[in-house]
Parts: sequence; structure tokens; C-alpha cells
Amino acid sequence: VGEFLGDNDRFNKEVMYAYVDQMDFQGKDFVSALRMFLEGFRLPGEAQKIDRLMEKFAARYLECNQG
Repeated sequence: VGEFLGDNDRFNKEVMYAYVDQMDFQGKDFVSALRMFLEGFRLPGEAQKIDRLMEKFAARYLECNQG
């Protein structure tokens, strides 16, 4: 699943964004939110794919925890 979500293809990115946008990190500390994020799939082996996933996670975490 992580390989699919981390792929740079447009469809894969849209699926990954929709998946992450469903998560509610409001009020969670960073480590708890990261664990919640990673429990649904295994990280891919390629650094660029991991980077795409982590960038979206960070954006969603900040969106849920502004201020």
C-alpha cells in the first residue's frame, strides 16, 4: 500500500491525498499522530516516495493543529 500511495503518478497522489485528508490529528502530539498515520501501511523503500508521504502528513498535521 505504501508503494502505491508514495508513487508520483497523478492518480496515486490523488488517492494518497484523499486518504491522508480523512485523518484527524487534532489535539494529538506529533508522535501519536505519526503512529496513527503509519499504522495503515508500510513505508516504501524509496526515499522520494517516503518524502511525498511525509510532506502530506506534515501538511495535514499542521492543518489539524493550527496555532
